[in-house]
Amino acid sequence: MRRIGRRKFLSYVIAALAGGWAASWRSDTIAKAISTATHPGARLPGAPISTFWSTCYASPLPSIPLPTSYRPVPVSLRLPLRDPVTPVPSRTELTAHWPTVEKSRVIMVRHSGVLIDGQPNPDIVVQMLDEGISALADGADPLEVWRVLFDQNEHVLLKVNCIAAGGPTQPAVTYAVVRRLQDAGLSAENLLIFDRSDHELADAGYQLNDSGTGVQCHGTRGEGSEVALTQASVRFWQELDQYDAIINIPTPKSHGIAGVSVAMKNHYGSVNEPAKLHGNGCNPAIPELNAQPVIKDKTRLNIAAALRVSPFDWNSPQPEHALLLSFDPVALDTVARDILVRHHRAAGADAGFLVEGAHYLVTAQDMQLGATNPELIDLREIVLG
Repeated sequence: MRRIGRRKFLSYVIAALAGGWAASWRSDTIAKAISTATHPGARLPGAPISTFWSTCYASPLPSIPLPTSYRPVPVSLRLPLRDPVTPVPSRTELTAHWPTVEKSRVIMVRHSGVLIDGQPNPDIVVQMLDEGISALADGADPLEVWRVLFDQNEHVLLKVNCIAAGGPTQPAVTYAVVRRLQDAGLSAENLLIFDRSDHELADAGYQLNDSGTGVQCHGTRGEGSEVALTQASVRFWQELDQYDAIINIPTPKSHGIAGVSVAMKNHYGSVNEPAKLHGNGCNPAIPELNAQPVIKDKTRLNIAAALRVSPFDWNSPQPEHALLLSFDPVALDTVARDILVRHHRAAGADAGFLVEGAHYLVTAQDMQLGATNPELIDLREIVLG
């Protein structure tokens, strides 16, 4: 067992005590307590801290009715299967989203048979991924889309979310992406499945590999560039600096401070001290972090692994049988939030905090990072089975 110093041990104890308040409206007070308690030298996350985060933010949300102004994003088009003769536009044209274009496109792909005895069927996951990436390009051949999005010699980081071992980014989705990147000509050695620590990746079912041969999969090996945000200065993990491009692969979850945690908040696992960024419902920290060139300029695609989602306890995800794909992280988070709201309403639970708590989405739109207004989102659905 890893030995820790007395001061660090006390910081964990204080943080754990603070966890009981994590689902309250006073998130700024909580975040300050957590930041104060956390030893400034404890930069690399360990098991006690990850256990704290998982327990803290998997707690029940505040019971708040849905605001009368809430409107889910409507499905604008239900698509047939792809037409492979459609040409793929340039990368710049393909990845454009609001405000560069009138609406941001989000693709939702569903297959009721993707989970067999609770486990994903890898072949169906690949089929869902193919149809989703094709639909983003108006029906173009999926491998051609991957080839436009990524150059063969690029190093690509796949940012997953493994903070809750019982409800992480489903490995079947991540490995489907890896398979298609290799089919498109990228080297296995240039692909990194990444989250902040080895043990969280392993606990979530990923195969660790830091050998330099084959697909790489490991947690951070050190800190990189510093960024000064309104609430605090933090450092990106060095892997974010080193890789040419990012694919953001979160899993939709409720969050006791930010309302929801999907693509944008997934990057709290990309920095060394995320505890400092939880004041005021993580707003404007989430948008500010995602506005940094390390994230904004490198992210080529967002894929929400929604085969299962976590509307309640992160370690007890619920079947959803879906993938969400978009070049707009704000729009993707908005559609994923609608899914979580639906689960809450189906269970007879108040879903208001999923909306009221996620005011970072409005800030993100104000910063022109993407769209959260339903009128600015083009949601297209594909049902395969």
